[in-house]
Amino acid sequence: QPLIFNNRMSQPIKLSIPSHPKYLGLIRKVLQELLDYHEVPDETARRLILCVDEACSNVIKHGYGGPCEEPIEATFFFDGDDFKVQIRDYGKQCDSSQIKPRCLDQIKPGGLGTHFINEIMDEVSYCTERAKGTLLTMVKKLKNELTSVQEKNKE
Repeated sequence: QPLIFNNRMSQPIKLSIPSHPKYLGLIRKVLQELLDYHEVPDETARRLILCVDEACSNVIKHGYGGPCEEPIEATFFFDGDDFKVQIRDYGKQCDSSQIKPRCLDQIKPGGLGTHFINEIMDEVSYCTERAKGTLLTMVKKLKNELTSVQEKNKE
């Protein structure tokens, strides 16, 4: 029975991994299982996993300056029809006004993570009001996604 149609918040799922690309697959797999359990449509799940993967990659590259043993903490939870993700790091704090995707006219690898995140998620906020590190909160409103899939299935 999926919980996203309940008017209560589900228990949060929390993961803490070392800040290294080899552990990102673990976050992707856990998130895939969680989204499957909550019957999130495949395309929506794929896009949400992309956002989380990009956010964690940015923490490794920009927050910690490369792979290290410092943690990346990911928390996932459903709040009514909203799916919320928090990514916490203890690295270099970012200036949230400077976080923007590069110009899409430039044909080169990298730099599109924040573009994907801002396009896919409904709310994105960065909190640096702490001793060190950043807390990224991303929200996806699933009601629209679920309604469009249900309409498609009726056709």
